Amino acid sequence: MSEAEGHPRRLQPKTTRGGFRFQFVLWSTWTALQLVIVVMKLGSGTWDVGDYLFVAALILGVAILGFLLYVRHHDGRFWEAEEAKMSDWDRRGRAL
Repeated sequence: MSEAEGHPRRLQPKTTRGGFRFQFVLWSTWTALQLVIVVMKLGSGTWDVGDYLFVAALILGVAILGFLLYVRHHDGRFWEAEEAKMSDWDRRGRAL
């Protein structure tokens, strides 16, 4: 499937649905923990210069989660086609 045939290319060719799920859970946990830390720091009233790293990590987590959702939206149909092909091979193998 090339772009010359009118088919768009995959955004992340090596990412599968399982890989996406793993990364999404990992980065969601990361972002949630950073959010908890930032809220605790703001609630306690003690804010040091080093605490801006937590804010930067929170922004990084939100950016990566946004990118992962974009990849899911863009590459989801490729994942569905791969799963359909795998289930077809599995069905044919069981029929033998």
